[in-house]
Amino acid sequence: MKTFTKNPPKWGADEILNELDAFKNLYEHRPIKENIHGMRFQHMLATYFILKKLNPSYVIESGVFRGQSTWLIENTLPNSKILSIDINLNQREYISKKVKYSNIDFKYQDFSNIPEDTLVFLDDHVNHYERLQQAKFFNIKNIILEDNYLPDKGDFYTLNHVISNSGFNHNYTKLSLLKTFFVFSKELIKKLFSKKYYIACEKIKFRLRDYPTNENDFKNIEKNIKTYFEFPNLSNVLSNKLELSKDELNSYNHLTYIELY
Repeated sequence: MKTFTKNPPKWGADEILNELDAFKNLYEHRPIKENIHGMRFQHMLATYFILKKLNPSYVIESGVFRGQSTWLIENTLPNSKILSIDINLNQREYISKKVKYSNIDFKYQDFSNIPEDTLVFLDDHVNHYERLQQAKFFNIKNIILEDNYLPDKGDFYTLNHVISNSGFNHNYTKLSLLKTFFVFSKELIKKLFSKKYYIACEKIKFRLRDYPTNENDFKNIEKNIKTYFEFPNLSNVLSNKLELSKDELNSYNHLTYIELY
């Protein structure tokens, strides 16, 4: 596998572990104790650490799911403004009174007057290459990719897929294809009977995630990346310090911090 690094910050394991006690105290109060398919200990620690280091005044969260990450961001940065985006907000179990929510996709938001230190936290499982293009367009420089799956893993086109020039071939199940066919047919029927109806492209695109190999993707995105840092996998170290399940500690998908030029 092709590896990539660029101007990584000097965040060593010792410095990260110095934050462990403070994070543990916060983690014990998390609202969702068994956050399966959502953020778990390692990625929560990584996000906590990066947010504390950067201390952005405005955070955009794209991908809310049950709301664990929303809770983490607001409790790590109590003085920061937060916009939490998800095209389906009905799955939330934790809902903050301080956070602004939106079901309008990230790329359709009005970011014409956001602070220079804005950070976007991407956990929406949408094509990373496109999301980075959008962030560049909005002049958002600080980005956390919550799931940066390696080649042949994951369910969407990640930056590690870009780096490895692997493209992404989604392994659809028959049930998934039937659901996709149903969603697509439903949108076409609405369009057939209403000329003013706009097909909900995000619903369809979220299900159709194939992306062909394109060697130019990395060339184009690399020149726009100032800093690239994959948070280290600390499962072996943490297992000696914490009484957590292996599932909780081994939940690691190469959380990555990026700074764009």
